[in-house]
Amino acid sequence: MEHKKEHFFANRIHELAERAYVGEYPVFTDFLTTKEYMIVTQCQKDMRGVSLMFWGGHEDCSHVMAGFFPLDWFNRTIDAFPIVCIRVVPQDKRYAQTLSHRDYLGAILNLGIERAVIGDIRICDQTAFVFCKRDFASFVVENFTTVKHTLVNCEIMHSLEQIPPQQYKELSHSVASLRLDNVVSAMTGLSRGKASDLIRQGLVIAGHEERTSVSFTCRDNMIITIRKYGKYRLRVLEDAVTRKGKQKIIIYKFI
Repeated sequence: MEHKKEHFFANRIHELAERAYVGEYPVFTDFLTTKEYMIVTQCQKDMRGVSLMFWGGHEDCSHVMAGFFPLDWFNRTIDAFPIVCIRVVPQDKRYAQTLSHRDYLGAILNLGIERAVIGDIRICDQTAFVFCKRDFASFVVENFTTVKHTLVNCEIMHSLEQIPPQQYKELSHSVASLRLDNVVSAMTGLSRGKASDLIRQGLVIAGHEERTSVSFTCRDNMIITIRKYGKYRLRVLEDAVTRKGKQKIIIYKFI
């Protein structure tokens, strides 16, 4: 069943790319899952007459759309993507609950919206920034009024400069090597053996791909998602090693 779904999605991607080529206008997907992102990149080699771009609405967005642009399209930029950012703030901050990504996403999906039209949800203090497919933005603004027991107001952002950067918790570590099991262990605080179990169970996504090999070598600036633990960005400090020869790294955990 899973293979059939992937085959169907790949056919859909080829249809969208062909539509952009024949119609001579850009065509976009919904926000992609990790598996769908992988399929799109694999399909790229068979596309004719179009260029492929990915964008999620802002820097460091992990949920992105794919855009297929005719090679001679005059406005082949991120501005062409049909993505809107909605700012969500409590009506009264004095009585607002502490809300998580799951709280915001659950409340939006309860409006009857499919997950594929919602991208990243970025939380900064008591404010959330929701990236949404443009066609659904007005509906969200008009109907998204409550998250758990907190009343909220929504407005569409009109400038990328108004959107804060992704927030991180910074952690410094050293690892014996950049093998995935070492890095996952550092990120989660688990033993290397338990980290290996997570990897073998298919619970770790690194560089937009599910990785099941514990010996996979991680790269600088790679984004790693560990189910039930969170999402991280890895920075490798080149030429920085401890006295015992361990590689120094910085882990940025998405907040």
